Amino acid sequence: MSERLAAAPPLHIFTFGRFELRCAEGLLLADGQPAPMGRRAVDVLTALVLRRERVVSKSELLDLVWPGLVVEDNNLQVHISALRKLLGPQLIATVPGRGYRFTAAAEGNAGATAASSPAAAGASVGAGQAGAYPAAAAPPPTAGPRARLLVVEDHRVHRLLLARMLQLQGHEVASAENGLQALRMLHEGTHDLMLLDLDMPGMSGFELLQRLFDDRRWRDLPVIVTSGLEGTANVARCIELGADDYLHKPVNAVLLKARVDASLAKKRQHEQQTQAAARFAGAAVAQDLAAGGFRNGGRRLPATVLACGVRGFAGLAEQMPAEEAFELLNTCYLLLFDAVSQHGGVVNQMVGAEITALFGAPLPLPDLAGAPAAAARAARDAVEMIDLLNAERTAQGQPPLRIAIGIASGEVVAGQAGTHQRATYVAVGASVLLAARLKEQACEAGHAVLVDGATQAALAGLAATEAALACDAAGQAPGPGGTGPVAAYALRVGARP
Repeated sequence: MSERLAAAPPLHIFTFGRFELRCAEGLLLADGQPAPMGRRAVDVLTALVLRRERVVSKSELLDLVWPGLVVEDNNLQVHISALRKLLGPQLIATVPGRGYRFTAAAEGNAGATAASSPAAAGASVGAGQAGAYPAAAAPPPTAGPRARLLVVEDHRVHRLLLARMLQLQGHEVASAENGLQALRMLHEGTHDLMLLDLDMPGMSGFELLQRLFDDRRWRDLPVIVTSGLEGTANVARCIELGADDYLHKPVNAVLLKARVDASLAKKRQHEQQTQAAARFAGAAVAQDLAAGGFRNGGRRLPATVLACGVRGFAGLAEQMPAEEAFELLNTCYLLLFDAVSQHGGVVNQMVGAEITALFGAPLPLPDLAGAPAAAARAARDAVEMIDLLNAERTAQGQPPLRIAIGIASGEVVAGQAGTHQRATYVAVGASVLLAARLKEQACEAGHAVLVDGATQAALAGLAATEAALACDAAGQAPGPGGTGPVAAYALRVGARP
């Protein structure tokens, strides 16, 4: 959460309907459980709820949620659409030409916050309680990147002193008294770096390092060991287990800052490299590349293919300036990418206002029936997200968008095609062609989503418990490669006029 949002008023918890927003924690609960919502979206909601008595402009929201960064408006639109999908479209109103306003009556609760907000928790850090974050009223931080750090130290005084030094450097600090508590905190939150003592009861620092190294979720987490244990053997063992650095106690504040800044800079560089690969190839493809390097060639995989296009986009684009058409296309891409990635899919092709996505390749989903279901859920979410975007466009006097989706399941040949200088992840096969044909048929017949027989058969067993996966017969669609017509089924997400 940005510092501007972290400096929240005394009321940190708001309830509206079945939702509870814990502003200072960056947490949204639905029926008492964490809502499936990203941190940026929760920050957007927090900014709107805290200013619910007035309209909040787009520029103000961008400045609150992404302070100091240049962010396109369509990023904000994606998060607004995601929030409307979860909360209901009526809770966040678009005021044409002015911005957004939170419309629900939100009841604030100051008492509950006293035990759970970062402000109260920060006081606990000063008192020696593990697991809390510092108060917003901490001493002014020194210049430098702000990060979320986890101090794992069983000695109370050492833990307090180390946490205090890191707070004065401008970081948010959480602390754990032992390795098991540290693992729980890693599962519950996001941390940029860990400072780890070695000699602890229960689970030693060496054991915790081994656990982190064995779990690919935490393997890239930077760890700086802070220990009073002497000897190069201990240092070498820590480095072998993945530690980035080793500081002897008592820790010098200047040296600590230099080592922390260097580790965070290395982490950011690694993240930028991973993001660059994911941006052009997709997260799953980037992971596949990281694991095995570039391999020119394909392999046969069972997969589900989703083809999606924005109906009439070319004609719509001709009626607006090129810059607006480009921004609208980017917004569509963001919404469609989000729907696909939320269900484990990979967008492997973008041409004009159309995308193709794969489910089950390059990385398999938990079970074979999972790929058709994941694709169907992604299609349903894509339709809903575009509908929410249309509500905003209509309020601004702009024409709505319509999408058509085709889904087909079967064996494909997928892999990296190209050269070491430039490559792309490609899938070929009858299912790829059939998904495109079904998308065209959906566009012509006015359906939102059409699926083939293999996908419908996989969904049939799930529709009894998940009604949104039910399908209805929708005639026939041209088969791939002149094989003749194939049966088509409409997913129950509502027909499109």
